[in-house]
Amino acid sequence: MKIIHTADMHLDSVIDTLPSDKSKIRRDEILHTFERLCEYAKENSVKVVIIAGDAFDSRRVSKKTTGRFIEAITNTEGVDFLYLSGNHDAAFLEERKEMLPQNFKIFENEWTTFKYDNVAISGITFDKFNAPFVYDNLKLDAGDVNIVCMHGQILGYKSEETAETVSIPMLKNKNIDYLALGHIHSYSEGKIDERGTYAYCGCPDGRGFDETGVKGFVLLNVEGRKVDKKFVPFCSRIFAEKEFNVENESSFYTFRNKVIEELKGEYPPESLVKAVITGSHSAEFLVDREDLSARLNENFFFAKVYDKTVIKLSADDYALDKSVRGEFVRTVLNSDLSDEDKNAVILTGLNALKGEL
Repeated sequence: MKIIHTADMHLDSVIDTLPSDKSKIRRDEILHTFERLCEYAKENSVKVVIIAGDAFDSRRVSKKTTGRFIEAITNTEGVDFLYLSGNHDAAFLEERKEMLPQNFKIFENEWTTFKYDNVAISGITFDKFNAPFVYDNLKLDAGDVNIVCMHGQILGYKSEETAETVSIPMLKNKNIDYLALGHIHSYSEGKIDERGTYAYCGCPDGRGFDETGVKGFVLLNVEGRKVDKKFVPFCSRIFAEKEFNVENESSFYTFRNKVIEELKGEYPPESLVKAVITGSHSAEFLVDREDLSARLNENFFFAKVYDKTVIKLSADDYALDKSVRGEFVRTVLNSDLSDEDKNAVILTGLNALKGEL
Protein backbone atom coordinates (compact mmCIF):
# COMPACT_ATOMS: atom_id res chain seq x y z
CA MET A 1 0.00 0.00 0.00
CA LYS A 2 1.40 3.39 -1.01
CA ILE A 3 0.71 6.57 0.94
CA ILE A 4 1.74 10.16 0.21
CA HIS A 5 2.47 12.46 3.15
CA THR A 6 2.30 16.15 2.23
CA ALA A 7 1.55 19.42 4.06
CA ASP A 8 2.02 23.19 4.16
CA MET A 9 1.10 24.15 0.61
CA HIS A 10 -0.32 27.48 1.81
CA LEU A 11 -2.35 27.91 -1.36
CA ASP A 12 -3.38 31.47 -2.24
CA SER A 13 -0.83 32.99 0.11
CA VAL A 14 0.52 36.47 -0.54
CA ILE A 15 4.11 36.04 -1.77
CA ASP A 16 5.30 39.57 -1.07
CA THR A 17 9.01 38.78 -1.44
CA LEU A 18 8.57 38.73 -5.23
CA PRO A 19 7.40 41.33 -7.76
CA SER A 20 3.64 41.14 -8.35
CA ASP A 21 3.95 39.43 -11.75
CA LYS A 22 6.32 36.76 -10.45
CA SER A 23 4.22 36.34 -7.29
CA LYS A 24 1.13 35.60 -9.39
CA ILE A 25 3.07 33.02 -11.41
CA ARG A 26 4.32 31.33 -8.24
CA ARG A 27 0.85 31.14 -6.67
CA ASP A 28 -0.43 29.39 -9.79
CA GLU A 29 2.59 27.08 -9.95
CA ILE A 30 2.15 25.99 -6.33
CA LEU A 31 -1.50 25.21 -7.00
CA HIS A 32 -0.46 23.24 -10.09
CA THR A 33 2.07 21.33 -7.96
CA PHE A 34 -0.86 19.99 -5.94
CA GLU A 35 -2.62 19.03 -9.17
CA ARG A 36 0.55 17.25 -10.30
CA LEU A 37 0.71 15.46 -6.95
CA CYS A 38 -2.83 14.17 -7.50
CA GLU A 39 -1.83 12.91 -10.96
CA TYR A 40 1.25 11.23 -9.45
CA ALA A 41 -0.95 9.49 -6.88
CA LYS A 42 -3.29 8.15 -9.57
CA GLU A 43 -0.49 7.03 -11.90
CA ASN A 44 1.53 5.32 -9.13
CA SER A 45 -1.29 3.38 -7.43
CA VAL A 46 -1.22 5.48 -4.28
CA LYS A 47 -4.09 4.59 -1.96
CA VAL A 48 -4.04 7.54 0.45
CA VAL A 49 -2.79 11.13 0.42
CA ILE A 50 -2.31 12.54 3.93
CA ILE A 51 -2.42 16.35 4.04
CA ALA A 52 -0.94 17.24 7.43
CA GLY A 53 -2.31 20.77 7.63
CA ASP A 54 -2.07 24.24 6.08
CA ALA A 55 -3.14 23.43 2.55
CA PHE A 56 -4.38 27.03 2.51
CA ASP A 57 -2.85 30.15 3.96
CA SER A 58 -6.04 31.65 5.39
CA ARG A 59 -9.82 31.51 5.15
CA ARG A 60 -9.71 33.91 2.19
CA VAL A 61 -9.31 31.56 -0.76
CA SER A 62 -10.28 32.51 -4.32
CA LYS A 63 -13.02 30.65 -6.15
CA LYS A 64 -10.48 29.60 -8.78
CA THR A 65 -8.17 28.00 -6.22
CA THR A 66 -11.04 26.37 -4.34
CA GLY A 67 -12.48 24.98 -7.56
CA ARG A 68 -9.19 23.58 -8.85
CA PHE A 69 -8.33 22.07 -5.45
CA ILE A 70 -11.68 20.28 -5.20
CA GLU A 71 -11.65 19.24 -8.87
CA ALA A 72 -8.16 17.74 -8.56
CA ILE A 73 -9.29 15.59 -5.62
CA THR A 74 -12.57 14.61 -7.26
CA ASN A 75 -10.75 13.47 -10.40
CA THR A 76 -8.28 11.36 -8.42
CA GLU A 77 -10.58 8.36 -8.24
CA GLY A 78 -9.62 5.48 -5.99
CA VAL A 79 -7.47 7.70 -3.75
CA ASP A 80 -8.56 8.94 -0.33
CA PHE A 81 -7.39 12.36 0.85
CA LEU A 82 -7.13 12.48 4.64
CA TYR A 83 -7.05 16.08 5.78
CA LEU A 84 -5.83 17.59 9.03
CA SER A 85 -6.44 21.28 9.74
CA GLY A 86 -3.35 23.35 10.50
CA ASN A 87 -2.96 26.65 12.29
CA HIS A 88 -3.75 28.59 9.09
CA ASP A 89 -6.66 26.89 7.38
CA ALA A 90 -9.21 25.56 9.88
CA ALA A 91 -11.80 28.16 8.86
CA PHE A 92 -11.56 27.11 5.20
CA LEU A 93 -12.95 23.65 5.98
CA GLU A 94 -15.75 24.91 8.19
CA GLU A 95 -17.07 27.19 5.45
CA ARG A 96 -16.81 24.66 2.58
CA LYS A 97 -17.64 21.24 4.03
CA GLU A 98 -20.66 20.81 1.80
CA MET A 99 -18.49 21.31 -1.33
CA LEU A 100 -15.94 18.61 -0.52
CA PRO A 101 -15.94 15.32 -2.48
CA GLN A 102 -16.53 11.90 -0.92
CA ASN A 103 -12.88 10.88 -1.11
CA PHE A 104 -11.91 13.88 1.03
CA LYS A 105 -11.99 12.80 4.69
CA ILE A 106 -11.27 14.97 7.71
CA PHE A 107 -9.47 14.32 10.99
CA GLU A 108 -11.63 15.92 13.68
CA ASN A 109 -10.71 17.47 17.04
CA GLU A 110 -10.80 14.05 18.65
CA TRP A 111 -8.76 11.07 17.47
CA THR A 112 -10.17 9.94 14.11
CA THR A 113 -9.00 6.69 12.49
CA PHE A 114 -9.38 5.44 8.92
CA LYS A 115 -8.62 1.74 8.35
CA TYR A 116 -7.20 0.14 5.18
CA ASP A 117 -6.83 -3.58 5.90
CA ASN A 118 -4.12 -3.72 8.59
CA VAL A 119 -3.14 -0.06 8.18
CA ALA A 120 -4.72 2.38 10.63
CA ILE A 121 -4.26 6.09 9.92
CA SER A 122 -5.16 8.28 12.90
CA GLY A 123 -5.10 12.03 13.33
CA ILE A 124 -6.35 14.82 15.53
CA THR A 125 -6.78 18.56 15.07
CA PHE A 126 -5.52 20.54 18.05
CA ASP A 127 -7.87 22.99 19.72
CA LYS A 128 -7.89 24.84 23.02
CA PHE A 129 -9.99 22.13 24.67
CA ASN A 130 -8.31 18.86 23.66
CA ALA A 131 -4.62 19.74 24.10
CA PRO A 132 -4.35 18.37 27.68
CA PHE A 133 -5.84 15.01 26.67
CA VAL A 134 -4.35 14.37 23.21
CA TYR A 135 -1.70 11.87 24.29
CA ASP A 136 -3.71 10.02 26.93
CA ASN A 137 -6.59 9.51 24.50
CA LEU A 138 -4.45 7.97 21.75
CA LYS A 139 -5.13 4.22 21.78
CA LEU A 140 -3.63 2.16 18.97
CA ASP A 141 -3.79 -1.58 18.31
CA ALA A 142 -0.31 -3.10 18.48
CA GLY A 143 -1.27 -5.53 15.71
CA ASP A 144 -1.97 -2.77 13.18
CA VAL A 145 0.47 -0.73 11.13
CA ASN A 146 -0.20 2.62 12.80
CA ILE A 147 0.32 5.92 11.03
CA VAL A 148 -0.44 9.04 13.07
CA CYS A 149 -0.92 12.57 11.70
CA MET A 150 -0.37 15.78 13.70
CA HIS A 151 0.32 19.44 12.93
CA GLY A 152 2.67 21.40 15.15
CA GLN A 153 6.27 21.89 16.18
CA ILE A 154 8.22 19.33 18.10
CA LEU A 155 10.32 20.42 21.05
CA GLY A 156 13.58 21.90 19.85
CA TYR A 157 12.07 24.20 17.24
CA LYS A 158 11.63 27.89 18.02
CA SER A 159 8.31 28.44 19.76
CA GLU A 160 5.46 30.13 17.92
CA GLU A 161 2.24 31.23 19.55
CA THR A 162 0.16 30.12 16.54
CA ALA A 163 1.29 26.49 16.56
CA GLU A 164 0.82 23.68 19.04
CA THR A 165 3.76 21.69 20.37
CA VAL A 166 4.06 18.02 19.50
CA SER A 167 5.72 16.02 22.28
CA ILE A 168 7.72 13.12 20.88
CA PRO A 169 8.47 11.71 24.39
CA MET A 170 4.72 11.46 25.11
CA LEU A 171 4.23 9.45 21.88
CA LYS A 172 6.73 6.77 22.89
CA ASN A 173 5.39 3.23 23.36
CA LYS A 174 2.08 4.15 21.68
CA ASN A 175 2.52 1.54 18.90
CA ILE A 176 3.21 4.23 16.27
CA ASP A 177 5.02 3.09 13.13
CA TYR A 178 5.14 6.47 11.39
CA LEU A 179 4.22 9.98 12.56
CA ALA A 180 3.30 12.29 9.65
CA LEU A 181 3.93 15.87 10.75
CA GLY A 182 3.08 19.24 9.27
CA HIS A 183 4.06 22.85 10.10
CA ILE A 184 7.84 22.92 9.50
CA HIS A 185 8.57 23.73 5.85
CA SER A 186 11.76 21.70 5.40
CA TYR A 187 12.19 17.94 5.43
CA SER A 188 13.46 16.35 8.63
CA GLU A 189 13.09 12.99 10.34
CA GLY A 190 13.82 11.20 13.59
CA LYS A 191 12.94 8.29 15.84
CA ILE A 192 10.07 8.08 18.28
CA ASP A 193 11.10 4.80 19.89
CA GLU A 194 12.35 1.38 18.78
CA ARG A 195 9.22 0.86 16.68
CA GLY A 196 8.38 4.21 15.18
CA THR A 197 9.82 7.14 13.27
CA TYR A 198 8.55 10.63 12.47
CA ALA A 199 9.07 13.05 9.60
CA TYR A 200 8.21 16.56 8.55
CA CYS A 201 7.58 16.32 4.82
CA GLY A 202 8.20 20.05 4.39
CA CYS A 203 6.29 22.17 1.90
CA PRO A 204 5.94 20.73 -1.63
CA ASP A 205 6.98 24.00 -3.31
CA GLY A 206 8.84 26.99 -1.87
CA ARG A 207 7.37 30.49 -1.57
CA GLY A 208 10.38 32.51 -0.46
CA PHE A 209 14.06 32.55 0.47
CA ASP A 210 13.20 31.15 3.91
CA GLU A 211 12.21 27.94 2.05
CA THR A 212 15.38 27.22 0.12
CA GLY A 213 16.42 23.93 -1.44
CA VAL A 214 14.60 21.03 -3.05
CA LYS A 215 11.02 20.54 -1.82
CA GLY A 216 8.67 17.60 -2.24
CA PHE A 217 6.69 15.00 -0.30
CA VAL A 218 7.19 11.72 1.55
CA LEU A 219 6.14 8.47 -0.12
CA LEU A 220 5.36 5.60 2.25
CA ASN A 221 5.25 1.99 1.09
CA VAL A 222 3.62 -0.44 3.51
CA GLU A 223 4.32 -4.10 2.95
CA GLY A 224 3.10 -6.44 5.66
CA ARG A 225 4.20 -4.76 8.88
CA LYS A 226 7.08 -2.86 7.32
CA VAL A 227 6.84 0.87 6.52
CA ASP A 228 9.43 2.22 4.10
CA LYS A 229 9.66 5.95 3.46
CA LYS A 230 11.47 8.09 0.94
CA PHE A 231 11.53 11.78 0.13
CA VAL A 232 10.34 12.54 -3.40
CA PRO A 233 11.61 15.85 -4.90
CA PHE A 234 8.60 17.51 -6.56
CA CYS A 235 8.90 21.31 -6.56
CA SER A 236 8.44 23.35 -9.72
CA ARG A 237 11.29 25.75 -8.86
CA ILE A 238 14.09 25.99 -6.32
CA PHE A 239 14.81 28.94 -4.04
CA ALA A 240 18.55 29.20 -3.45
CA GLU A 241 20.74 31.46 -1.33
CA LYS A 242 24.54 31.62 -1.46
CA GLU A 243 27.23 33.86 0.02
CA PHE A 244 30.12 35.29 -1.97
CA ASN A 245 33.15 36.92 -0.31
CA VAL A 246 34.90 39.90 -1.96
CA GLU A 247 37.88 39.82 0.44
CA ASN A 248 40.54 38.98 -2.14
CA GLU A 249 38.85 40.40 -5.24
CA SER A 250 40.53 43.22 -7.15
CA SER A 251 37.81 43.84 -9.76
CA PHE A 252 34.08 43.87 -9.27
CA TYR A 253 33.61 43.04 -12.96
CA THR A 254 35.58 39.81 -12.52
CA PHE A 255 33.82 39.09 -9.24
CA ARG A 256 30.40 39.69 -10.83
CA ASN A 257 31.09 37.23 -13.64
CA LYS A 258 32.37 34.64 -11.17
CA VAL A 259 29.14 34.90 -9.14
CA ILE A 260 26.98 34.54 -12.24
CA GLU A 261 28.87 31.53 -13.59
CA GLU A 262 28.94 29.80 -10.20
CA LEU A 263 25.19 30.17 -9.68
CA LYS A 264 24.48 29.09 -13.27
CA GLY A 265 26.60 26.00 -12.67
CA GLU A 266 24.68 25.04 -9.53
CA TYR A 267 21.06 25.97 -10.26
CA PRO A 268 18.81 25.67 -13.33
CA PRO A 269 17.53 28.86 -15.01
CA GLU A 270 14.01 28.42 -13.60
CA SER A 271 15.38 28.91 -10.06
CA LEU A 272 15.03 31.90 -7.76
CA VAL A 273 18.42 32.90 -6.40
CA LYS A 274 19.71 35.26 -3.74
CA ALA A 275 23.39 36.25 -3.77
CA VAL A 276 24.70 37.65 -0.50
CA ILE A 277 27.96 39.59 -0.87
CA THR A 278 30.14 39.52 2.24
CA GLY A 279 33.65 40.47 3.31
CA SER A 280 35.61 43.74 3.44
CA HIS A 281 36.99 45.81 0.60
CA SER A 282 38.73 49.08 -0.09
CA ALA A 283 36.82 52.29 -0.65
CA GLU A 284 37.85 52.16 -4.31
CA PHE A 285 36.18 48.76 -4.82
CA LEU A 286 32.63 49.63 -5.85
CA VAL A 287 30.07 46.90 -5.11
CA ASP A 288 27.50 47.41 -7.86
CA ARG A 289 24.58 45.52 -6.41
CA GLU A 290 22.12 46.77 -9.04
CA ASP A 291 24.30 45.61 -11.92
CA LEU A 292 24.81 42.13 -10.48
CA SER A 293 21.08 41.85 -9.77
CA ALA A 294 20.23 42.84 -13.35
CA ARG A 295 22.68 40.30 -14.82
CA LEU A 296 21.36 37.52 -12.59
CA ASN A 297 17.78 38.32 -13.55
CA GLU A 298 18.78 37.77 -17.17
CA ASN A 299 19.80 34.21 -16.26
CA PHE A 300 17.19 33.15 -13.68
CA PHE A 301 13.45 33.37 -13.14
CA PHE A 302 14.13 35.83 -10.31
CA ALA A 303 17.22 37.05 -8.48
CA LYS A 304 18.09 39.47 -5.72
CA VAL A 305 21.41 40.64 -4.27
CA TYR A 306 22.21 41.63 -0.70
CA ASP A 307 25.33 43.70 0.01
CA LYS A 308 26.67 42.90 3.49
CA THR A 309 30.22 44.06 2.82
CA VAL A 310 32.17 46.54 4.92
CA ILE A 311 34.80 49.07 3.83
CA LYS A 312 38.32 48.65 5.17
CA LEU A 313 39.08 52.16 6.41
CA SER A 314 40.94 53.79 9.27
CA ALA A 315 41.50 57.43 10.13
CA ASP A 316 45.26 56.88 9.73
CA ASP A 317 44.79 56.01 6.05
CA TYR A 318 43.46 59.52 5.45
CA ALA A 319 45.55 61.42 8.01
CA LEU A 320 47.61 63.16 5.31
CA ASP A 321 44.81 63.49 2.79
CA LYS A 322 43.99 67.22 2.72
CA SER A 323 41.22 66.84 0.17
CA VAL A 324 37.49 67.06 0.82
CA ARG A 325 37.45 63.26 0.65
CA GLY A 326 40.04 62.94 3.43
CA GLU A 327 38.26 65.45 5.67
CA PHE A 328 34.95 63.70 5.06
CA VAL A 329 36.28 60.22 5.92
CA ARG A 330 38.10 61.41 9.05
CA THR A 331 34.99 63.21 10.28
CA VAL A 332 32.75 60.15 9.86
CA LEU A 333 35.28 57.72 11.39
CA ASN A 334 35.66 59.95 14.45
CA SER A 335 31.90 60.35 14.90
CA ASP A 336 29.64 58.54 17.37
CA LEU A 337 27.89 56.56 14.63
CA SER A 338 27.84 52.76 14.77
CA ASP A 339 30.36 50.92 12.60
CA GLU A 340 27.54 49.84 10.30
CA ASP A 341 26.28 53.41 9.90
CA LYS A 342 29.82 54.74 9.39
CA ASN A 343 30.31 52.22 6.61
CA ALA A 344 27.06 53.22 4.88
CA VAL A 345 27.71 56.97 5.20
CA ILE A 346 31.29 56.73 3.93
CA LEU A 347 30.31 54.55 0.98
CA THR A 348 27.51 56.93 -0.02
CA GLY A 349 29.71 59.99 0.45
CA LEU A 350 32.65 58.63 -1.54
CA ASN A 351 30.37 57.61 -4.40
CA ALA A 352 28.81 61.09 -4.36
CA LEU A 353 32.23 62.73 -4.45
CA LYS A 354 33.10 60.56 -7.46
CA GLY A 355 29.89 61.69 -9.15
CA GLU A 356 28.32 58.22 -9.06
CA LEU A 357 25.18 59.23 -7.21
